[in-house]
This record gives sequence, structure tokens and C-alpha cells, in this order.
Amino acid sequence: MQNIIIGTAGHIDHGKTCLIQALTGTDTDRLKEEKERGITIELGFAKLESGDPDINIGIIDVPGHEKFIKNMLAGVGGIDFVLLVIAADEGIMPQTREHMDILKLLDMKYGFVVLTKCDKCEEDWLELVEEEVADYLAGSFLENAPIFQVSSHTGDGIEALRKEILKTVASLPAHNDDPSLFRLPIDRVFTMKGHGTVITGTLIEGSCAVDDQITLMPAGLPARIRSIQVHGQDTQTAYAGQRTALNLTVKTEEIQRGFVAAKPNAMLPTYMVDVRLYLLESSLRTVRNNSRVHFYYGSDEALGKVILLDRDELRPGETAYAQIRFTEEIALKRLDYFVIRFYSPVETIGGGVILDAIPRRHKRNLKTILRAMQIKDNGTKEELAEQFLEEESPIFPDIHLLSLKINLPEKETLAIFKKLKGTGRVLEIGKNVYIHQNFYNRVCPHITEMLEAFHKSNALTEGLSKEELKSRLSQKLHNPAGKSIDFFYDYLIQKKVIKEKDGLTSLYAFKPKQSGENKQESQNLIRMYQEAGFAMPKTDDVIQKSPNAKTTRQLLDRLLKDAELVKITPAYYMHKDCYENALELLKDHIQKNGSITLAEYRTLLDSSRKYTQMILEYFDSKHITKLANDRRTLL
Repeated sequence: MQNIIIGTAGHIDHGKTCLIQALTGTDTDRLKEEKERGITIELGFAKLESGDPDINIGIIDVPGHEKFIKNMLAGVGGIDFVLLVIAADEGIMPQTREHMDILKLLDMKYGFVVLTKCDKCEEDWLELVEEEVADYLAGSFLENAPIFQVSSHTGDGIEALRKEILKTVASLPAHNDDPSLFRLPIDRVFTMKGHGTVITGTLIEGSCAVDDQITLMPAGLPARIRSIQVHGQDTQTAYAGQRTALNLTVKTEEIQRGFVAAKPNAMLPTYMVDVRLYLLESSLRTVRNNSRVHFYYGSDEALGKVILLDRDELRPGETAYAQIRFTEEIALKRLDYFVIRFYSPVETIGGGVILDAIPRRHKRNLKTILRAMQIKDNGTKEELAEQFLEEESPIFPDIHLLSLKINLPEKETLAIFKKLKGTGRVLEIGKNVYIHQNFYNRVCPHITEMLEAFHKSNALTEGLSKEELKSRLSQKLHNPAGKSIDFFYDYLIQKKVIKEKDGLTSLYAFKPKQSGENKQESQNLIRMYQEAGFAMPKTDDVIQKSPNAKTTRQLLDRLLKDAELVKITPAYYMHKDCYENALELLKDHIQKNGSITLAEYRTLLDSSRKYTQMILEYFDSKHITKLANDRRTLL
């Protein structure tokens, strides 16, 4: 089915609402204030009957008055075809020009020009107005568009216009109805008695169905679709290009106009966007670096600050790459169009297209940043994928995040990365988790230097703990170290950059080494513990009395790892031969007598109660013995 939204544009009181009523039979002025004042304040909607069940046409009536430009912007963001309405008795007026500027900024491609109120004008006057309009539209997307002369009052020209509309819209490009792309900017929120919360908007991408789970962005609010209406008719499914009302399982006060209904995890909120920014030739303003602007997108607006990336000032008619930073979170997608208005006084001055909807913060006047912006603007899908991957490699992105960055379905994004993997410039470090080769080449030397420094200071230690290495790496990359860093760690092991043993990480070729001096000290320590027997020395005392405390600590750790010593408690170690002797004495006694008490074991060891109790508690902890009623038995 072909679903098309037609929008009107033009100056106040040029007959847009009357034209829609003549075409559809529907009066789109629904508010009492609109009836009383005779102007369109809110967006109005009507259905144009096509006579073809496979063609569904809706018309949006947008306000023409300058004060209601915000509502006009909300309307044109979702239309496929425009009717530029110009009253024949007045010609081109200020809002005609501003609306036309906005249509250009939003990259509108299709439309007609409609001269209304022709019944009030003489033929000679109409010819002059047509010439004026044709001259004004030269070079625009409406340059070759037909100009229709109509009168909504008498009906003259209405049928010819209707027939041409039906003929033209049938050939317009079809929308993508992929459910995963579902996106509906909300332009109205209200409560309907007996139903609850209802939102309306133009479904600009994908499709949705009753009982679908959705998310309201940028708040991240989950909801379920209870029911759907398209042009006042109940339906089970709504498609891109349709004016849609959704009844949701969420409180009305939790939603506001400007939110976006989308599939869960299909959008991410952001405080900034990368853009290609164009300043209208007709603008009377310039935009300086750090200028504040009103930023209009979808059905919402936000206050933002323009960071010009390659200059200090943007003049009328110029285009530049910029980053716009906002005072609150917003949600949009790459390749969305936007309009900016001057901060004060509020007037339309320019707009552009989103190149990165979730970028990193940029510094100005950097060649690498400007080159990246050029790729985001004009690059192929493969070039885009590489660029976004290189930027996001420090957080080890998965295919879901990369698909959001590029604004492509996950399946298509995955196919691109599978292809790039064959070039050697893209590395798959886990299932659907990727990094760029350039990032790998930059990070590996840091890891090598980090571990070399550790090994130099800890030559007797097997390595750095895995968690410590991950923590240091995360700090280096400014990465909160989610699960994806484990993929990178395992990849480094796979590539034989590092190795892990007993939870300790070292460079792949590293082997603990002892100098002749260290070997002698190790022998001295072993001899000391042998001579101490069951009266174990306190570990801290051994370290403090040594000439090099750090080396002694490492030697003790090495002797524990080599099983020369046994850690009875964190503070007391025992020589392995003494331990085996203590264990044999215990077992022999229990096998002969059935059990043993602390006093009996103390006599066997010929040691103090303090050491005897430590040894017995160690046996308990290792499930060698079990204590019951002051007697221990073998397990």
C-alpha cells in the first residue's frame, strides 16, 4: 500500500484550510480559538479519498502565522509532498518565503504550487502573479512544478488539482515499512475517556502493531500499544506515511509533545549532534562560534549551542561542519533534517542534516575531525562503518551500537562489517564485537609498556591481576569497562600479546627470573621456615627485618606459588615439610583413637596453644577435619 502525507505551506490567511476543505470535505480547524480567530494554530488533518484501496493519502494543514511557526515545523517534518499555497490577490508574502526556506532546509523534493482566491482577481493580474511566483521559485525544488489556479469558494480548479495530486502521488517512492525502524514523533498527547493516554503523529519510518512494546524517547519510557487508529479508523497495524493515533499503557503526564515513539533500543538519547549546517542566503544574521540557537527537529525543539569546527563565524549562504550541544537530552537519527532559528529575535536562519546522532565531544580546527565529518557527510556505507568503528573502538562496540551510529538495520550493518573484516582493517574480537586495526595498533604498545614496567618492578611475580589490568586499561581509554572489555582481553591472549595463569596476566614471553642474590635469599627463607617448625614466624616480621621488603614479599609469594610454603593464615606461613609432618601426626592419632582434642594435638606437636589452634583451624578450613564437642574427627 502507498501511504502519502501531503502538507500545506504558505502565508497566514492565504486559504490553506479552505483549500483542504474543498479537496476533502473536512474542516481542519478543530479548536474553538481557531474558529474564532480564523487562523490555524494547531496541526489539522484530513483524508483525501483516492478511489484506490492501495493508495492512502492524508493532508496536514499547518499554521501560517509567524507566531505558530513551531507548529508548522512539527507538521512539515513528516510530509512527502507539499502544496505551496499563495493567495492570488496578495502574492508572495513574508511567511511564504519563510515556509519555502524551511521546505528547502528539510530537503523537500515534491510539490505543487496552488494560487487560491482566483475568483477575486482579473486574468491580467493572475498572469502577473504567476510570473512573480515562477521567478521566485527558480532554482528551487518547485522550479518546474505546475501552478494551479483555484477558488475554494466557487470550486473552480479544485477537481483538476485533485486529479493531478492523485496521479502524482501514486508514483512517489514507497516508505520502508520494516517494523524494526518504527518511529513516530509525537505532536499531540491527550487523555480519552474510557481509553486513557493517546498520542498522535506522522509515522515516518517502519510500522507498528497492536500489543507492540515501544519506548518513548528521550525519556526511555516503556509502553505497550493498546489500540491504533489511522484517520479515525481502528486498525491492527499502522505503516510509514500514515497519520497515526496510538492508545498507550502509560500515564498522560509522563509524555510530552516532542517525544518520539520507537522500537525498544532503536534510539539513544544524546546531548549533542554532528551536523552539516547551512545558513540561508536570505538570513540577516550570522552564526558565531558558541552562538545559541533554537533547534527544531521532528515535532520538538531544543535550545542548543553551535560549535563551529573550522571557522569562527558562519555567514549567510555558507555551509560548515558543526557540533550542536544541547541543554537537555534529545533523540533523533543520522540523516534527519533540522531547522535552526535565531536565539533572539526568533527567526528562521538556517538548518541542515544530522551526520552523527550520538557523537563524541570534538575539539575545533582539527584536520582529523574535519576529515571524519567529510566521510560522515559523503562517504560510502563501508567508509562510514570504518569511521564510526574507529571512533567507537575504545568502548569495544557491538553491532547494535554500530547500526545505530550508521542508521542501518543490524542485518545490513553486520554484512558490511563481515565484508570489512576481510580487508584486515576491521578486527572481530568477539561475536559481533569489533575494533579497528588502527585502534589495536595504538593500544597494544600501551599494554606492552604497562606490563613491562610491572615486570621490571616485580620480576619474581607471575604478573598483574586480570582485574587490575582491565582497570588500568579502562582508565587509559576512558571506558567504564563493561563486558566488552573481556572480549578484548581474550583477543590479546589469542594473539599471544599476553598470557594468563592463575588469574595473573603477563606479557606472552615473560618468565619470572631470580638473580643469584635472590636465589640465596630464597634459600635463607626456606631454611628459616624449616628451622622454625611449628612455631611459625609472623610474615610481617619476616618482611620488616629483611634488607629489601619488596623483594622479600615477592620471594615469599613465589615460595607459596611453588608450594615450598603453606599459607596457614594470611599472617603465618609454614614450611611444606613441617606441614606434612603435622598432618601425618594428626592422621595417625585420629586413626588410632577416633578423634583428637586441641590439648592432645598440642602435646604431639610440642608447640604452643596459639600455633596448635591455627594449624587445626587450617585443617578445618580445608575439610580435612571436623570439630564437634571440642573433638576433631577426619572427614
